[in-house]
Amino acid sequence: MELELEPVPAPAPQVSGVGGPTARRIVVAHRLPLRAAEDPDSPFGFSFSIDPDAVAFQLSRGLPAPVTFIGTLPASAESKIVPSDELDNYLMENFSFLPVYLDGARHNEFYDDFCKHYMWPLVHYLLPLSPAHDGDLRFDAGMYRTFLAVNKQFADRVIEVVSPDDGDLVIVNDYHLWVLPTFLRRKCPRAGVGFFLHSPFPSPEIFSAVPVRDDLLRGLLNADLVGFQTADYERHFVTCCSRHLGVSGGAWTGHTTGINYHGRTVVVKTLSVGLDLGRLRATLATPEAAAKAKEIAEAYLGRTLIVGVDDVDLFKGVKLKLLAMEKMLETHSDMHEQVVLVQINNPARSRGRDVDGVRGETQQILQRINTRFARADTAPVVMIDGPVPISEKVAYYAAADCCVVSAVRDGLNRVPYFYTACREEAPGARKHSAVVVSELAGCSPTLRGAIRVDPWDLEGMANAMHAAVTTMSAEEKQARHRSNYDYLRANDAVTWAQAFDAALQLACKDHSTTLFVGLGLGMSYRVAAVQPSIRTLATGALL
Repeated sequence: MELELEPVPAPAPQVSGVGGPTARRIVVAHRLPLRAAEDPDSPFGFSFSIDPDAVAFQLSRGLPAPVTFIGTLPASAESKIVPSDELDNYLMENFSFLPVYLDGARHNEFYDDFCKHYMWPLVHYLLPLSPAHDGDLRFDAGMYRTFLAVNKQFADRVIEVVSPDDGDLVIVNDYHLWVLPTFLRRKCPRAGVGFFLHSPFPSPEIFSAVPVRDDLLRGLLNADLVGFQTADYERHFVTCCSRHLGVSGGAWTGHTTGINYHGRTVVVKTLSVGLDLGRLRATLATPEAAAKAKEIAEAYLGRTLIVGVDDVDLFKGVKLKLLAMEKMLETHSDMHEQVVLVQINNPARSRGRDVDGVRGETQQILQRINTRFARADTAPVVMIDGPVPISEKVAYYAAADCCVVSAVRDGLNRVPYFYTACREEAPGARKHSAVVVSELAGCSPTLRGAIRVDPWDLEGMANAMHAAVTTMSAEEKQARHRSNYDYLRANDAVTWAQAFDAALQLACKDHSTTLFVGLGLGMSYRVAAVQPSIRTLATGALL
């Protein structure tokens, strides 16, 4: 079923010199926002369509047209498609998508081995040799070279389509492409480049453990704008730049930080990501969502529903959530048949012992809780493992009296946003909600109506969950819900895109009149900015 998206408000006016009427925005992410279905009648073996749920696509809806996307093909099709100019032309003409082709071995080493099993734990504050990661968080120079080669491959694709003289702007998404700005800056020194880190930026003490920390810092500093989900992550980055590279940040304009890096001002800004409310409303209106809502209402009739939706990894704290649920049931025997936690575990994004360990441990706790507290045919915890369509997730969000996020560290976590919006926007919505959120989650600072908890304090989290579903008054739930929803409505994905684009335009406003001089070799490469008003020293003045 095709979903009709709501019209997007007009973008902010362009800054003179960049982002003009003929300029394009080039959005770069690990994966293209593309769906692929096997189709024997297609010359490529697959039919393609836009994936409107992809984060990179949703965050582009507030950008001025035209927008071009660069990334790898969907995992379901990547290994079965032969790269060709014909496919490039087809995707560009029909979707304005330009694919990056990675062979299976290189992609696995890049994504599974280096990104997910080295970079991902580190940006989530896990030190090398940590027992929590089987002591296997070692830096591998060969994998790092693959990481660099893939980032260069992405940059080469950007270079094929970017035109700095026309005011094109490049927006790079997340840690997979951390050093892409360095490769892009070498070939296109005048390019306008923005980078947004969806993941956390670790504390300086953790980041100091990365052998290639200077390469990574220079990678971000080769962008013109660096965005973070929280002020803490922004501060960590600025501190690391000062500590390791000797470059300091200061006030640039308003509450925005600027780092003077060889005559260029790199703008550093906190830009918290919101929801694509238009897409969410369209999903809530589908027959699939309505059918699932009816099924949930019948299955949990007379019971209080708590919902959790998390990826399977070390940092989402699903184990802690289950232990807090167990503690709540131990303390309040009257809730054994009254409350049910539905925990949806999204498919793991990578393979490995850490993922298997998390899944095995949560299953053991689940079985213990249900063995201890199940009554008749009612289990206090229902765990759904595997892919759940967004049309079904929104039905769970809309039906739940409480949403619990127990992450021990994360960046872009929009689960409580989805929950709050569904409680407001779903057909027949009650327009009140209760969010119990870890104070370590990236969304925590923006949710003033949430009950914030320390995820390591199981008793405190259990008490918060109990208060949310039993003792909190309807008036308080409505007030907390209104606070959260008003924030979401004023700070949706379209607003984020417009704010990011406006900041990037401002950061690049002097590019057309600035002389850029390349310095350094390899990953130490950077450009020095020389203003046209600077005059060369005459030879005679030296005599």
